[in-house]
Amino acid sequence: MIVDYKYNMILRLYVKHVNYRESLYDNGDYWGLDQKARKDKGMSQVQLAEGICTQATISSIENQNTCSSVDILVNLCQKLDLKITDVAKNTRYGDKVFSYIEDDMRNHLYADANRQIGRIDCKKLNTRYMLGKYHCYRGFIELYINDDIDEAIFNFNLQLTQYSADEFTFYQAWSNLGIGLAYQKLGKLDRAEGFIDSSAKILAKVKKAGKHDMIVIVDLYVDIIAAYAELGKYDRALPLIHEILHELTEQDLIYKVDVLAELESKCLYAKGQVVQATMKQFAAMFIAELRGNTELAEKILKRNQSHIVEMVKNELAKSEGHPTFVK
Repeated sequence: MIVDYKYNMILRLYVKHVNYRESLYDNGDYWGLDQKARKDKGMSQVQLAEGICTQATISSIENQNTCSSVDILVNLCQKLDLKITDVAKNTRYGDKVFSYIEDDMRNHLYADANRQIGRIDCKKLNTRYMLGKYHCYRGFIELYINDDIDEAIFNFNLQLTQYSADEFTFYQAWSNLGIGLAYQKLGKLDRAEGFIDSSAKILAKVKKAGKHDMIVIVDLYVDIIAAYAELGKYDRALPLIHEILHELTEQDLIYKVDVLAELESKCLYAKGQVVQATMKQFAAMFIAELRGNTELAEKILKRNQSHIVEMVKNELAKSEGHPTFVK
């Protein structure tokens, strides 16, 4: 019964996440990939489609101006040396393409995000909101791919000062965190802490407003908590962990519960609470197994707690072959 309950929780989370992604990537957008770009390259429809899609898909894009997959369109643009903004005709293009980039950013796949964002001409982004998102993404790419801290802070500040559409937005929280992480890299820890504090305060208001999906909010909270832990601000990190775990429990979600439990264990170890910390590590391992997060589960089992696992195995081996009673 317990296993069935946990399985159902995972299934509900999976369906929720898939539905969320589908709502971002719905079909029906219009694209202007005409025959001229292909013919200028001396390609037939079959040659252009090779390794990407079917010839029928190319025909549909050229004749009906429709493409249901941004991935296909990005790959075609790369093959034709076009920017995706050169072929986008729908004003919702930014939302659709940026949703892919944002997924990569939230999962710290900055190299993948960089490849996608390199196909965008920011001059064709026609709203402050989309420009703000662009500069937020660009800030993290400068920070983690190009290792250009000044350029990263410049882009984050552009988002905060020129392209922020509302008083409190998710991207303001994200950009404040980005500046905090940049100052952390510079060793300016007081400044880093101040911006991370601002990020946490803004995100709390965003969460309360209920305009953003909880999964997206949890991802940013995880990064904020990890930043506090890196700064040794465990008394800031722990209440946030407990708050988010409570919210997830209320919504019957186990998304990132394993990651949060491991972060909690790190804070507890740092505070000298070894027994509690170790229990949290094993809780994180079991939940990671349930979520399919094998990387975290194996890290805990084979590295972090391997000595305890061996101790338990050795102790249990003494009773091997003898009847054992469990109350």
